[in-house]
Amino acid sequence: TNPSPEAEALARVMWPDLIDVLIPTVGRADRLASVAANIHDATEVEHRVVFIVEDGDPASFLAAEKTGDRTIVLINESERNYAGACQTGYECTTAPYLFCGADDLRFHKGWDHHALATMRALPHLRVVGTNDLCNPYVSAGMHSTHSLVDRRYLDEIGGTVDAGPGSFLPTCYTHQFTDTEFIGTAKMRAVFAPCMDSVVEHLHWSLGLTPEDATTAKTIAHLDDDGRLYDERKDLWCNLSR
Repeated sequence: TNPSPEAEALARVMWPDLIDVLIPTVGRADRLASVAANIHDATEVEHRVVFIVEDGDPASFLAAEKTGDRTIVLINESERNYAGACQTGYECTTAPYLFCGADDLRFHKGWDHHALATMRALPHLRVVGTNDLCNPYVSAGMHSTHSLVDRRYLDEIGGTVDAGPGSFLPTCYTHQFTDTEFIGTAKMRAVFAPCMDSVVEHLHWSLGLTPEDATTAKTIAHLDDDGRLYDERKDLWCNLSR
């Protein structure tokens, strides 16, 4: 069940900096201990690691449960993809801030302070992009692959333009272009800003930093389909008025 508005409001008062770091994962049980350890080591504000695993992946569930007392382990109840897992993470947590994480990231110390400072610099901001040291559009300040998100944005207007309040990332893609649509929508609404000092390094398989596996194979196989769907949908947010 979704947390009540009262529970969310209480969390915002008691832990105003609290970040729920969402980590969707499937078939990578061997990575989870090091992922959690890195997050705890690099993150100085109050935070929780929220692993979202798929039904039928008991190895990942058990590995996530063993990572410590600041861990929440959820089973994805939405679409069986990255966006669906983040949707479950959003619906089942209460922190004022959510981070769209992954199991192939390396968080650098200070990422949280820099991102929060950017978020609070202007009252209208709701999405802050981190520096993944990987994507050239991210390096140019035009995009974000992994972002800090103010929960109020999702509650009040929603991250997906045709899904309304209570939506997060668009769940219609297999994987690719999920972040592209989410950030494109946030930019058109003028609620996005990049933060190059907030470094959350993406250890992307295409750079040889992590091995290819069944998840990457699925991503590659559906790249063209996701691209066509993105082209079909982009007028939804490109025509938004600021």
